[in-house]
Amino acid sequence: MPARLFVVNVGILDRVMMKMHFFTVKKTLLSALSLLCLLLLFVGGPGPYSLRTFTFAWGLGHLLSFALWGYLYLLWRGAGSFRRLAGEVLLLSLLLGGLTELLQAGFGREASWVDLGNDLLGAGTALVFSRQRFDWQPLSRLLLQTAVVLLIGWQLIPFAKVVADDVLAQQQFPLLSGFETRLEVSRWGGACRRQIDVSQAYSGARSLRVDLGTQRYAGLALKHFPADWSGYSRLRFHLYNPANEPFQFYFRIHDQQHKASDNRYSDRFNTEFTVPQGWNSLEIDLQEVAAAPKDRQLDLAKVAGMNIFVGKLAEPFSFYLDEVILLP
Repeated sequence: MPARLFVVNVGILDRVMMKMHFFTVKKTLLSALSLLCLLLLFVGGPGPYSLRTFTFAWGLGHLLSFALWGYLYLLWRGAGSFRRLAGEVLLLSLLLGGLTELLQAGFGREASWVDLGNDLLGAGTALVFSRQRFDWQPLSRLLLQTAVVLLIGWQLIPFAKVVADDVLAQQQFPLLSGFETRLEVSRWGGACRRQIDVSQAYSGARSLRVDLGTQRYAGLALKHFPADWSGYSRLRFHLYNPANEPFQFYFRIHDQQHKASDNRYSDRFNTEFTVPQGWNSLEIDLQEVAAAPKDRQLDLAKVAGMNIFVGKLAEPFSFYLDEVILLP
């Protein structure tokens, strides 16, 4: 064999061996990462009082995990019919996703249709962006890729809003809500309709309009906010009663430990207010809040929520809330 030909053959062999080695290392790393993703479905993750950004980001981990698993499955299966491989990947993802949602109940988690949808979206991502040589037309591939990208974008919109409002909440603190941005509505929940309104405002240009129905314990709940209130002495908020008659409501504050007491009435701060027509400035002494539980001190460094609610109304009623703030 001529020396030049020998050198060329050795060079080709070296390149082939390097590619094989790279592929083996890549596959090994991806396989290890896939096992880690499987473990993280059951261990760790957000708790009931975790930052919303972390909770949403963890949920998107389902999409990434199933995209990785789908990719590895396609590597293992090799080239084939797109219809057949798509059926296999999506069916396996549906079964595995459904099983993990059921099993998570045993690890302190809750089953979620959103997570299952992210599982299937991840599998779809692996399919349409795989380098497998499927029997499809370039236009079909482009359309499917576009559809998947749009669905992922749709999933990222709520995440982006949550990130923006979590950052805003940290910047505003000790203002818990001033309602000058529509993002702030997401900090509140409860059995009521709520929306930013420009017809009434105590401070700034907007307030939160709260529409109560006639169901029992209709009300508003602050759920997402900086939890450490230990450096403050008072909580103040402003409530507008548009009716001619006084409006009576109940008010409560609880900490993260309250859930462990089975949400007992005696294990939180409770009070009630009766407010006349117009704007009313209401203040809560946080030392009274801390001393409220019967058998312990309420932890002002780990406040979990505050609620404004009613017992049961004879007819629907609306009020306005503005400038919920902690004072030194």
